[in-house]
Amino acid sequence: MLDAFLSKCRWTRIYYLWRTNLPDEADNHVLELTIAGAADAVITRNIRDFEGAELRFPNLRIVRPEHFIKE
Repeated sequence: MLDAFLSKCRWTRIYYLWRTNLPDEADNHVLELTIAGAADAVITRNIRDFEGAELRFPNLRIVRPEHFIKE
């Protein structure tokens, strides 16, 4: 299963740091990688902290895992 997952992954170089200023500093790197990788969504149960970001990205969705699976 891991091999199948890794076959779809790609390395993304990050040349900047977006300081999203999430309430939990430990979550900032997740959002920074999401933006750098041009992802459409962050899949997490930690909705409250991610929606509290000072820097907004209008096209980025914050989605719970169970809702993402249903999509």
